[in-house]
Amino acid sequence: MDKSTPRRTYNLRSADRTTQNSPVSRQSLENHRNASVSLRKRNSATEERCSRKRRRTQQTHGLPFSSPDAINHQRAFHLDEHKVCSKLTTRLSIEVETSYGSFGKLPYDAVIHILTRTPYNLLSRMVMTSSCWNQTIGAYMRSGAFRRRWLLDIDIAPSSKPLDPFFDMGKLVRCLTINYEWKARLDCLKSFMTLAYESGALIAGLGKMIHAFTNRPDEDIVLEQIDDIVAMLLALVSGLKDDLSAVLFTPETDRELEELDNMPILREEMKLRKKTLNLFLNNGSSDPAHGVNKYFLSSLMKVFKTAHNALPTALFYLLFSPTTIQDDEEVIHWHRLSLLSVVTSEEAEELKPLSRAMCALIQCRNLKHVLPWSKNTIFNLMEEITTYPNPWSMSTFVALNVLEPELVPIGVVARMNRNHEDEAGDIICTMKMLLHRWDMDVYGVMESIIDTIKAVLKPYQRRILFDRCWDWHQRNIDEHRNQMGHFSDIRAEIESQIEVMPVLMKLL
Repeated sequence: MDKSTPRRTYNLRSADRTTQNSPVSRQSLENHRNASVSLRKRNSATEERCSRKRRRTQQTHGLPFSSPDAINHQRAFHLDEHKVCSKLTTRLSIEVETSYGSFGKLPYDAVIHILTRTPYNLLSRMVMTSSCWNQTIGAYMRSGAFRRRWLLDIDIAPSSKPLDPFFDMGKLVRCLTINYEWKARLDCLKSFMTLAYESGALIAGLGKMIHAFTNRPDEDIVLEQIDDIVAMLLALVSGLKDDLSAVLFTPETDRELEELDNMPILREEMKLRKKTLNLFLNNGSSDPAHGVNKYFLSSLMKVFKTAHNALPTALFYLLFSPTTIQDDEEVIHWHRLSLLSVVTSEEAEELKPLSRAMCALIQCRNLKHVLPWSKNTIFNLMEEITTYPNPWSMSTFVALNVLEPELVPIGVVARMNRNHEDEAGDIICTMKMLLHRWDMDVYGVMESIIDTIKAVLKPYQRRILFDRCWDWHQRNIDEHRNQMGHFSDIRAEIESQIEVMPVLMKLL
């Protein structure tokens, strides 16, 4: 067998194939039959004719360049001669470490100088690192240098909001005194707040400082401490407690907008409202149910409820009632809600601050703390609010409850237990009508409300409530039918009743 390398056959345009297609003379083909055909193929690098051919990885002809360091060793020696090798500081061993960390080797005066240039928020972090830092920063905060620094920061705070030091200062006091007894903590807070108030600090700044000091989760709140802070603030801010007490006994005739002589009183009440909200409910939100706002509202209401042995309804109105523009000034409209009959969801927005304040008291009660806000007390407060200064319309009263559905079972169950079943049925029917008009999920909202009511009422009370709801539905149908041109109201009544019937059937 022939083991030689087989010849490679190339399928080229040969002479024989050319003969068949081209009218060329046979003599010319014979002359070129034995001629060599130049082929373009990839040759190996060892062949002489391709030794100059550029390789794929070679950038130029000839041998590749060598590293400059390999050619000139003096250049490498020159670089090493001028190279700077900084010695890294070695970490202190455990035996050598101090509670001050890297500052342990500095003199005490240098440490105090560093603290004077450290922001309050960083000081609050440093004070939590060790007991030595806690003692050192505490001594610095009791020094005259820190007192001058605090007064200077208070002076520049109103002109530059990013440099507002009050929140960071409240956090620093909280971190510094976190392991102190409560009386010592309150005295420390009072000393810095007194200094700020006497130097002309804004009331809003004091409110930020208070809420930074008390900011913590709900489960860590101690209501007795909130009461102590509220009492301290009422004693610190000159005339605040007397002004709030005077609001409770101001005659309603002095609040009528039509009388021009009442403008000084309305103007002072608006200033008192802003001062109270900035001091007690200034937790980064105007929502009275947000964060620790609800605890300060509860404690403030508790102070005046205990002092006057009555629910401070006027104080609620002072803080959360709607406002209006009178003589180019914003004043409190004390009679707005008693004159309003809410139909649309836009009109119900005026009731939102009051409903959120009521919800705040309910949330305080749900934490199972010792509070004066039982369900009966909340019901009485709600009744006084919705009849002050004159009774509200049923649609306005129900709109207040719809904004916070947790209020509905309290009002319905209290009326059922007091033999006011007709009013309870009217509340349910008015509520499903408002929900339908506001394009809300009638079944979804009413389901949780009815389930709560069902769990509290007795079987015969549930049957009575169902009958009263059905009676009010028939009464509304008859009323709309007798009115000419109100077919849309009849249709809305029927459609809302269809939506709520599956929920009402749970009462049976």
